Amino acid sequence: MNKMKKWRCTVCNYVHEGDTPPDKCPICGVGPDKFVLIEETEVIETVKQKKWRCTVCNYIHVGETPPDVCPVCGVGPEKFVLVEEVEDGLTDKKREALQTLLFNVSYGLYIISSIKDEKLNGMVSNTFIQVTSTPLKASVCLGKGTLTSEYVRESGVFGVSILGKDNHDLIKHFGYQSGRDVDKFKTLSYITGKTGCPGLLETLCFVECEVEQTIDLGTHYMFIGKVVDGDGFSKEEPMTYAYYHATR
Repeated sequence: MNKMKKWRCTVCNYVHEGDTPPDKCPICGVGPDKFVLIEETEVIETVKQKKWRCTVCNYIHVGETPPDVCPVCGVGPEKFVLVEEVEDGLTDKKREALQTLLFNVSYGLYIISSIKDEKLNGMVSNTFIQVTSTPLKASVCLGKGTLTSEYVRESGVFGVSILGKDNHDLIKHFGYQSGRDVDKFKTLSYITGKTGCPGLLETLCFVECEVEQTIDLGTHYMFIGKVVDGDGFSKEEPMTYAYYHATR
């Protein structure tokens, strides 16, 4: 049978099929050195392989067991969790093609924070969005295996620090290490909001939400919250997902 190699862009997660990685990623423009081999399997649509997600950087590994070392952030297999498969009626190839189309959607970048038993944690997300203006409500989707998601479910509150174009260092700080291992806020300047959530002073602004509804999306929880407070720190331009990947 024919064999098919799959290469994942470590910058934007685009997946390329072929014997070698592409000369240039069609989504974010990086070269072949930014691609990693993620799969080499016989083309049999009915065979399902396990998928493992790195809880530190969200890299997805396909195989019977997690990798010895995450090729993106370098952590070991103990930092991987098995991804719950949700049947959507799509083949892997069709799903990847649709995901490529969705990369054209514009996103911002945010640090989502929360509190549990006086402990603070935060993570990088591009899923925060205002959903209504009267009353002011917003939502965020967080992976079930993340520590921040656990904190939000326990406390019923979350904070959102909105990143500016100069906040690349915060993306690395909050995205490439786990709050299970380090106190991410220990060395940073922040305010403590009305809900107890921390807001980063290096960012553009900070808003706080009280969770009114939690929706189980299979692999993620969507938290819909009432906006209860906030503060502004800077009037620089906000960071977009596309801008970050073009300038990282």
